[in-house]
Amino acid sequence: MTILFSPLPVSFPMTSIRAWTDREGGAPLRCCLRDSHVGERLLLGAVAPPGPLGAYAEIGPVFVHADHCQGPASPGYPEAFRDRPLVFRAYNNAGEIVGGEIVEPGRHQEEVAERLLSTPGTVFLHSRNLIHGCYMFAIGSVEA
Repeated sequence: MTILFSPLPVSFPMTSIRAWTDREGGAPLRCCLRDSHVGERLLLGAVAPPGPLGAYAEIGPVFVHADHCQGPASPGYPEAFRDRPLVFRAYNNAGEIVGGEIVEPGRHQEEVAERLLSTPGTVFLHSRNLIHGCYMFAIGSVEA
């Protein structure tokens, strides 16, 4: 099984958008799966991330680049997010929540993702901020 970690698509629709130049850095960017740097132009907007349907579809805040973004530097797990506690939420093909797990900071995120994706009925995962519940990125798989 090959695990795929997917950023929010650049063209994904957002509402309630606020733009500014970052003066502190450290905002978790969903477009390239890294933390922002001082001086970058950012957008904070509300999105309903792809996947969950019906009552499971949520709208929440995300940070993205205001200008062009080249996407993630590598296809693997986002290194900038390894030191954050997150929740991996599991969904079925009807877009309903079917499980999940708190993922502690460290180097075992891929193992947790593979275990959850191997559970019968699970089709994709969302990584979410543990405290605020905000969407971080999608996790899927393809058979090798």
